[in-house]
Amino acid sequence: MSERLFACIYQPPLPGQPVVAGSKDPALRTKADPGPRTQSPLVAIAAEFSPRYEQHRADLVSIDVCGLSRLFGSPMAIGAEMRREAASRGVRVHVAIAPSRMAALVVALARPGLTVIPPAGAAEALASIPIGVLERLPDDPQPGSGRATEVRLRADAAQDAIATWKRWGVKTLGELAALPAADLSARLGRGGRIWQAVARGEDTRPLVPMQPEERFEGRLELEWPIDAAEPLSFVLTRLLEPLSTRLERRDRGAAVLHVVLGLVTRDVHACRLELPTPLRDVRALRTLALLDFESHPPAAPIDTVTIIIEPTPGRILQHALFARPHPTPEQLSTLLARLGALMGQDRVGAPALVDSYRPGAFAMTPFAVEHTPASIASPPPATRQSSTAVLRRCRQPVPARIAMDDAHRPLRVTTDRRGFAGGAVLSCAGPWRTSGAWWEDDHRSQNLEVRGQNSKRVPDEKRREDGPWSRDEWDVALADGAVYRIFRDRTTDGWFIDGVID
Repeated sequence: MSERLFACIYQPPLPGQPVVAGSKDPALRTKADPGPRTQSPLVAIAAEFSPRYEQHRADLVSIDVCGLSRLFGSPMAIGAEMRREAASRGVRVHVAIAPSRMAALVVALARPGLTVIPPAGAAEALASIPIGVLERLPDDPQPGSGRATEVRLRADAAQDAIATWKRWGVKTLGELAALPAADLSARLGRGGRIWQAVARGEDTRPLVPMQPEERFEGRLELEWPIDAAEPLSFVLTRLLEPLSTRLERRDRGAAVLHVVLGLVTRDVHACRLELPTPLRDVRALRTLALLDFESHPPAAPIDTVTIIIEPTPGRILQHALFARPHPTPEQLSTLLARLGALMGQDRVGAPALVDSYRPGAFAMTPFAVEHTPASIASPPPATRQSSTAVLRRCRQPVPARIAMDDAHRPLRVTTDRRGFAGGAVLSCAGPWRTSGAWWEDDHRSQNLEVRGQNSKRVPDEKRREDGPWSRDEWDVALADGAVYRIFRDRTTDGWFIDGVID
């Protein structure tokens, strides 16, 4: 088994350019630290030697060079080849090679030229370096699952710690490494132990290789234009199958599916499908694309088809032991797409309560394909049955005819709707007057006057649903045993059955 070997390449600032990598000023730190996503010549140099490299800043890169001795020889030869590659690109760099990543980072920042640290010599090589070099170390990324990454290395934290160490008389990394670990941890916490490990050249976290951004995209130029869903289905299958295989190998799923259709008229017909859950099933993705194609057909035949997938981490699903399995997200997504194409996207969803006193008010929200394990695994606690009355409200109130006595109390209920019995009223309770949104009446009438006589007036049912309401409610018990809740709409003077009381 080959020994661990790391290289670090540092590009120092040009003469006259201030070193502000450890400054607390965000503007100065942004200039010196554009971020790991910035294109840097050091990345191209690192990629020439190993696929395992990490870009800390635009001017600092770590490389895992373990195994390159078979190709270049000794560590000194590896470092010389790196400097030669940098010189050919017109870049002046510091190169350090050490048995640990942290030792290579510190030495590259502190010493110019090429430095090679022998095995088991990291602490000795770092002993004479001034302690101020810790301010120039790059910030660690977000903490991971390892215990060593729970405390992050930050430049601002290093400045505070260095000020404390200077009051103690500590000036070099060797003096910091020689401090008693227990006393240092008692005074500075766990962060002090982390900084002491850095002074000894020990790695506080592993090297995290950069992964190139992979595009999941496929394009096919057709020999003959198509204008129907059936031939488009074969084309989509041909494009989605290799993309689905690549997604599975990377443990990714499709979060957004883009279907771009090039038309014979040189126009482009594009659709964007936001998937409720990560998918990589070819049949489900193809069905969703075809349903959108049928709902929004292009204006001309198609001669090119392009599929672009925005990936996201794959779905991890753990079923409960005693719970019934739910349908798969692929099946639910396909069902929702079919219902949306049949009835309209605004008519499919899950009901949600709204902050309103309007009877029967609700809102439509996107249907949740994923189910939380907590709602499945933990059943609701058992409760005793009670005799509380339950109102089964009709989604659309049922029109009815009500006979009133001299005291304006219901005597008889009659309706033509099948399933609702009518008859004499044995007992009743009410009325209870409810009203609201009365302030919207003037605004609605002003809008109708502005639109003119040719505008379409709002139907009574829609007005009752969206505008103001005012009603008198009654609970009535009929001779046949049925108990209804009825109300009179005071704006239209119409009677309705609101629901059945059980």
